[in-house]
Amino acid sequence: MKILKKLALASLALALGTAVFADEAYDIVQKSSTLKAPDTSTATMMLYNIEKSGQTEEMPMKQYGRTNKQGLIDTVFDIRGPAGKKDTRVLQMERSKREDDRWIYMPKLKQVRRIPMGERYKQFVGCEFTYNDMAVRHVDDDKHEMLEKDVSITVPGGRKYQCWKIKSIPLKKSEVEYSYRIQYIDKETYLPAKVEYFDKKNQNQIMKTYTTEDWIYLTSKTGKKYTMRMKARMANNKTGRETVLEIKEPIMDGPMSDAYFTQQYLSSGKAK
Repeated sequence: MKILKKLALASLALALGTAVFADEAYDIVQKSSTLKAPDTSTATMMLYNIEKSGQTEEMPMKQYGRTNKQGLIDTVFDIRGPAGKKDTRVLQMERSKREDDRWIYMPKLKQVRRIPMGERYKQFVGCEFTYNDMAVRHVDDDKHEMLEKDVSITVPGGRKYQCWKIKSIPLKKSEVEYSYRIQYIDKETYLPAKVEYFDKKNQNQIMKTYTTEDWIYLTSKTGKKYTMRMKARMANNKTGRETVLEIKEPIMDGPMSDAYFTQQYLSSGKAK
């Protein structure tokens, strides 16, 4: 009887410990996914699509962002090159109680169309980032598990991080291209320093790896301080292809027209 009692107590302690770890992992991911956003933001972004051979395609674009009246984030990406992708524009509008809205303007067809959930795991205008990667994933879209509380990592470029290591399993697997993610979340900034995406068919195989290679603390025009990712990389572990994203000339909390966040801007490229 005493043995059974001890086993029951041990099981209870294990269950409570697991629950505490899960709650801690959830809280960390929640903070990482809800870092303070500026009222408005503009930046020039450079995407470099690097083939395994070393051949590189440059894709410049402008980014416009705002925090709307509901406290949710809207973002526009305006592709400025190369020739085959120029004038492609993407609008993302965050929603609180339903799936986010996303539209794309395709200049060859001269039409705006909504990007359905079933297509958001596809490449963002031909790069290694997907449409899902270009937005922040909601904490409640996954189940989170703490794997390690203190991990040291070094990312390409040499930046070092002290991280929590957390496993995040999607609740709706049909909406993503991977089976689960391992996130390394930086203890100083709560930025995702590194994210490993595991294959659906072979769940022991890393299919792609994201890294934050550079970041800064940026003070806006209104004196507010933000954490800003300046360089990131998405590497396809299967093909050897990579996309490097660099942020240039970021401006926070400056004047911003609401006209950018409309389908009319997507089709015309003019914020009237």
